Amino acid sequence: MKLKIKCLIICFLFSATAVFAQTEYGAYLKIDYLNIDLAEHHEFLDDITGNLANLKERRIENGEIQAWYFYIVVYPGQQATPYNYVSVTVSDDLDAFDYHKKDRDDHLIEESIENKYGISRSEMWRVRNSVHSSNLESPSTYAMMDYMNVNLGREFEYQMLEDEIARPLHETRMENDIMDAWEMYELLFPGGLSYGYNFLTGNFFSELQHLEFGFNEELIISQHPETNVMEFFEMIWSTRDLVQSEIWRLKAYR
Repeated sequence: MKLKIKCLIICFLFSATAVFAQTEYGAYLKIDYLNIDLAEHHEFLDDITGNLANLKERRIENGEIQAWYFYIVVYPGQQATPYNYVSVTVSDDLDAFDYHKKDRDDHLIEESIENKYGISRSEMWRVRNSVHSSNLESPSTYAMMDYMNVNLGREFEYQMLEDEIARPLHETRMENDIMDAWEMYELLFPGGLSYGYNFLTGNFFSELQHLEFGFNEELIISQHPETNVMEFFEMIWSTRDLVQSEIWRLKAYR
């Protein structure tokens, strides 16, 4: 099994260009983590679905960004997570997030300055891999976000494992209509060894009951019949640590 995995890695090194050329990757994601007082909950949602949504729609029409999603964190990854809402803005141009330029005022920052809520932190990610169900007509209701800390020097190997081993398993779920999409992101900034994580995978579902926590043996064997399941997991565990998992529910999008 170990020899088989090593051969798979070697083959991937020679075919990486061909593999990645077929995937939708390269877009940038700006994720803002917001802390909303429960007493301001309804007023905040009215503002988000009004002012902020309209601003994002104008930017989409202008071609500055491609999409915007707004989630409530229904199951946080820690006992004391300092945020309960998440705003995700997508663009294929990193310059779209330079709010110091004319006509790019960030409504989230403006409202935060007025003490309507706090921005816990902001992060910039880049899509490194993605696959979506052919039946997907609108954004998924639920997103399960897994934050990974990939060991230094093993980033390429981790991405290979996600692409060559994990992605086919997700595609099987989509074929069975129990998963909508899967995406993998790499953290651009902030970062550093002390930040805690550097990769993120998004697993998207229409129904909460379809969420699956990891891969079960039956699913692995169905895609890789000759796989030693224990060695399979040892290989994954050796490249990264799962820092935390969160479940988000979609509240608005453009």
